[in-house]
Amino acid sequence: MLLDQKTFYSNEKFLNIKKEVKDCFISKLNLTNYRNYKYYGNEFPNGAIVILGNNGIGKTNILEAISMMQPGRGIRSVPLKEMVNNKSDSFGINIKFKKDFDEHILGTSYNKHIDKVRKVKMDGDLISPLTLTKFLGIISLTPLMDKIFIESPGSRRKFIDKITWMYVSQHASNVRKYEKLMRERNILLKDQVIDNKWFKNLEEQIVNFGLQIVIDRNKVFSLLREEIQNTSGHFPKASISIRGELEKNFSKYNNFNSLKENYLKYLFDSRKTDYFKGGTSYGPHRSDLEVVYDHKNLFAQQCSTGEQKSLLISIILSICKTFKTHTCFSPILLLDEVFAHLDINKKRALSLEIENLKIQAFMTGLEESDFMTFNKKSYIINLNHK
Repeated sequence: MLLDQKTFYSNEKFLNIKKEVKDCFISKLNLTNYRNYKYYGNEFPNGAIVILGNNGIGKTNILEAISMMQPGRGIRSVPLKEMVNNKSDSFGINIKFKKDFDEHILGTSYNKHIDKVRKVKMDGDLISPLTLTKFLGIISLTPLMDKIFIESPGSRRKFIDKITWMYVSQHASNVRKYEKLMRERNILLKDQVIDNKWFKNLEEQIVNFGLQIVIDRNKVFSLLREEIQNTSGHFPKASISIRGELEKNFSKYNNFNSLKENYLKYLFDSRKTDYFKGGTSYGPHRSDLEVVYDHKNLFAQQCSTGEQKSLLISIILSICKTFKTHTCFSPILLLDEVFAHLDINKKRALSLEIENLKIQAFMTGLEESDFMTFNKKSYIINLNHK
């Protein structure tokens, strides 16, 4: 349900800090014909889990499988057919997770000869992949994200939306609907359709979903900004914000209807220029993430590789903390090859943060020595010994 004028500009935090945070963790994972695994099964405790093994043995594949319990195509964001074992036609991923005192079974499957999209089942019932955010909150940090600050804005927008839908389960569906409407408008522009009623109906829907996306992104990132600024430790403080023309107007207008009318007028006035540009030039699909390293007053893209990694860790940790406060459930953290690239002080700092968060964290690495900074012994899975 889209927000109305009364709630649009509300600055109230959408948190309930009076509720006790409850456990949420994966207790069991089974893979069938997934990547290099003909079959893989394991049970996990609620805590720090280290997956060790040589390069190419399948450490990241386990993390990717867990990440498939969220909308989208996992931490690698590749076509589903690439996840199928090369000796099979389909894959299956099943997890058993505990949330508070309840236990559930969540699974996803895909057949490259039959399915266009993957199927998802919750306790035996088919559900939309877009609704997975209602059950689990999974946040990841992988080597593929190391260049996020210097890549195209599109990769940062995906990061923004993955963060947002952890807190607002409807956000994934809103983004999908918005993108569909945008494609329809772009087709009308390309085909030089002049039916004003057709355009008007489409643009009104684009405005409704576009504004909702901006609202939800803005509220979530307000929480993250406050958490980062209030945190002290070995990881740098960062100023994070979402930049775009629509965001500028969002902060400028103090009247919901005026902003909505302005958005509609912009789409109407820009039909001709958008035709020549080959697409819609205004909306949340043009937004970008801006991160500034406070101590040096430098944009993230101007920082060193090590500083960028530390900024990302700082943001990821703030997500974990605010997610617990917002949803009153623990998130699940995936860290792929993160510890190996940190100095000893940052290893200790990150270990302490994970232990203090009291969440389930899956981490990969080559050497067990990289994880000796945990005060409590981690649960070690050595794939070299399987």
